[in-house]
Amino acid sequence: MKLNMRNCLIFTIIATLVVASFLSSCKKDVYDEKKHEELIHYFSPMDSVDQQHMWMLSDDQVLHYQVPSGAGYEQLCVYSSDPLTDSKAELMSRIFVTGGQSGSLLVNVPYLQSKLYVALVDASGNMAVTSISSDQTSVDFSSVTTGVAKSGLKPLTYTYLYEENYPEPGDYDYNDVVLRISQQRTAVNQITVSVTIAAVGGDKQIAGFIRLVGYSYEEIDSVYTTSGETFNAGVNEQTLYPFGDLFSDKTLVHSHLMKGRNQEAVLNLFCDAHWAMAFNLDADYGLFTRKKYNVMTGDYDVNYYQSRATRTLSYVITFKEDNQNVIRSLDNFTLNTLDPFIITYYNGGNWETHVEEYKSAKVLCDYSVANFKDLPWALMVPQANFHYPLEGKGHELGYRKRTDGVVASFGVYAEPGHSFGEWAEDHTRFYDWYLYPNLDMTFN
Repeated sequence: MKLNMRNCLIFTIIATLVVASFLSSCKKDVYDEKKHEELIHYFSPMDSVDQQHMWMLSDDQVLHYQVPSGAGYEQLCVYSSDPLTDSKAELMSRIFVTGGQSGSLLVNVPYLQSKLYVALVDASGNMAVTSISSDQTSVDFSSVTTGVAKSGLKPLTYTYLYEENYPEPGDYDYNDVVLRISQQRTAVNQITVSVTIAAVGGDKQIAGFIRLVGYSYEEIDSVYTTSGETFNAGVNEQTLYPFGDLFSDKTLVHSHLMKGRNQEAVLNLFCDAHWAMAFNLDADYGLFTRKKYNVMTGDYDVNYYQSRATRTLSYVITFKEDNQNVIRSLDNFTLNTLDPFIITYYNGGNWETHVEEYKSAKVLCDYSVANFKDLPWALMVPQANFHYPLEGKGHELGYRKRTDGVVASFGVYAEPGHSFGEWAEDHTRFYDWYLYPNLDMTFN
């Protein structure tokens, strides 16, 4: 929600004093969380937010399996629909197996997913496919359909949306950075993570990273991109100024792997989201200027907005083979094992913005994390082509307010009975809100 100039100034003065006093103190924490909560609530577009909300639309689920003996099966794959008949089936999980093997794996399953398709695959690509309900925990291969998968099947991809203003309130259009992310097992000791930068609608310089939850820096043998490229290619070192502490060793700018504060493995995506999207400098006459990319359609001022092709890099992560516990754990590597986050510079410090589940991670930076609940600064949507809001007043993702005593829904996802605002008020219902966009208010 756009704020008037007077309210913005009042909030900025108060919030700056609160946060600055916290940052400047080395002896005690004088951060006033209650005052911060009051300020955030004052500027929130929501009248109420479910205090139990974790803002999740999917969750990890255990599947138990027994591979039949003697058929030469080498892989077990889980799909969102039948891979033998549906060219849009998405690969949700892949593990490597042998005949007679029994075990379990984790699959990240969207709440709206009603059925899973589990396939055993041999060395020639022949499949034996069975289906189970999404709440079923055991797979039975006694009745299967055989064949070869449709060509061009892609891994399950989720959309991650960020507000750039943490710890201040945002405008809640969730288009400041939009990433599409997938992961798949590509070898016994290898995971490939694909990252697409779909949009940059923020004003600030924004850095991006992915923490590998539960994996240490020392457990990784190597990381490379399939194209040999990096989102930071050609970046001017002056651009690193806000994140000087993170990139004090300039070689880290072009390293795909970084070590987190707790020795965790962190993928280094980009130090400047605008640069990462503006890789074609010819569009700016050879000069780098910050514009907003892929957040406006129709007629717009090209001095402030531009349309750019999305950009994708695939990071191949190879784990050390001598650690068999780690290799076995890759059967449970899901999209929930990835913690994509952004870093912005605010009031003399760097602040990380994570989805709610990981908001206290403090992966690369040390900052104060508020415990109160309001609209989050980051969301994950289990959809590869999620329609995010356009830039501009009235293009909030969605909210509900009382107007003249009557509750009304506003924003891009405001379909009654299927709205983002209703889901914000009740975390146990309205999971389907992201299927009901106002296409006139989204980037398509």
